[in-house]
Amino acid sequence: MANESPDIIPTEGVSKKLKVFVLILTAVTLAAFVALFTKLIAKSSIPKKTEIEGPVSSLDLIAEYHAVGTRLTNAGLAEQAIDQFIKVWELQKVQSNDRAKAAQTVGELYAKLGNCEEALLWFFRAEVSDSTLPIQPMIDSCLAKIRSTHPGQ
Repeated sequence: MANESPDIIPTEGVSKKLKVFVLILTAVTLAAFVALFTKLIAKSSIPKKTEIEGPVSSLDLIAEYHAVGTRLTNAGLAEQAIDQFIKVWELQKVQSNDRAKAAQTVGELYAKLGNCEEALLWFFRAEVSDSTLPIQPMIDSCLAKIRSTHPGQ
């Protein structure tokens, strides 16, 4: 019984139904790939919104960073606010009053966090940009704190 041959042995190859199914599936797959690549090409050729409207001015960025920094400060997030005010400082013109105020704000935030070494750096930057700012009391306070924690300096 083990040597019995099956009753029907296909001699013509693959059935017509299977051939038609494979051809249809191939056509659908090809159409899907064409649609995908067409969409990708069209997506890369569409100009971005910022390209259409033009570049953002530095004054707009300064105002945005300042507003975000102020809100973060009011929310008690001094470390995050410092990053925003440093960006304001970087975008301002050298020796400008606004640059000095941004440096002063960064110094005040560092002092609030207890990092007087970093606060002094920013207070000195503010003083160099605008010597009329009333920051000498803050500088003296930070220097006193540093001297009390590091005697001999």
